[in-house]
Amino acid sequence: MKEKFITLKHHADDYECMWNGIEDLYIRDTGEKLPPSFFFSLSSFGSFSYMKTPKSDLKRMIALGDGRTKQMYEFLAPIAGFEYKHYEYKTFEQAIKKAKAEIEAGHPPVLGALDMYYLPYLSKLYHGEHIPFHYILMVGYDDDAQCIYLVDCGREEVQMLPYDELRHTWNCSYPGLSKPNTICTVRMKATKNKYQIAKEALVKKGEMFLNPTVSFIGRKGFEKFIYELPKLRNELNKGDYDKILTNMVTFFGTVPTVPNALRGINEPDEVNFGGGFDKMSRVLNDLGKEYENKTLIETAGRFEEGAEIISEVTNVIVAYLTGKNDKTDELPGLFTNVLEIMVDGFVLLVR
Repeated sequence: MKEKFITLKHHADDYECMWNGIEDLYIRDTGEKLPPSFFFSLSSFGSFSYMKTPKSDLKRMIALGDGRTKQMYEFLAPIAGFEYKHYEYKTFEQAIKKAKAEIEAGHPPVLGALDMYYLPYLSKLYHGEHIPFHYILMVGYDDDAQCIYLVDCGREEVQMLPYDELRHTWNCSYPGLSKPNTICTVRMKATKNKYQIAKEALVKKGEMFLNPTVSFIGRKGFEKFIYELPKLRNELNKGDYDKILTNMVTFFGTVPTVPNALRGINEPDEVNFGGGFDKMSRVLNDLGKEYENKTLIETAGRFEEGAEIISEVTNVIVAYLTGKNDKTDELPGLFTNVLEIMVDGFVLLVR
């Protein structure tokens, strides 16, 4: 078959690329209208981890949430009601053959991770910056025109991508997340509405955070991190300490990115650095209002406070790393407040 196109109503929702297409499929099958970053927040938020990695270039791994695509899918798929499978191919020709077969069978596949450097419709990044962490939903192809058709989280219209560009953008690896020419097939079998999905996911996340099975995740991991944070400057050299803070603040962003000030750019950041609290607060507030649930609205308020504190943490780290001032001794206290907010919020959600 030379060409095939699947008509699919697309909802643009920037900064949740690995979930946006899957949400389109869910919306198509259920008719639900979702809050921004719905699946992303439910699968990522609250998955705190603190790991010592002395043999790595980064000596400590600190994450407020889990942004690893495969782990996010693993958590939410059985709750939201879809099946998925990742396929990794050695060549572009093998991968595009599989992707076309999915289209011909009526199933739009997720492609990625992709390097945004090779996506022409992203004009600010195209041939300007390598960001090897992006996903799209393929909805069609045309062999005569030598292109695929896709929907992208940040664009309302269907986009066309030439095979030559796809070959480059797909030849992308992101350690621990994706290998070149990776395709994810999706079969949506959803039967729950968004409120049922949110309730089940939040209770599970809350139980995992409040009662973790190991000491480096959840509440235990957060407490350990806060206790050890003041000691890091003595245990590590300045270069290693600074790398930890830089990596930490990078993943506070709406997307993983270094604040402009650390790039030497004297311009406001285009993304928020709220550590995911801002996204989850919006989800809970929207659901709380729609379903008249005071607990969700109350928790949304608490998590919004968390976003404000993470923003303050970001400012402290940026000021230190740029040599403006050093108030890093305030970080343990700020993170203690964040932990209290997470505990309060999840206690409300679980009960």
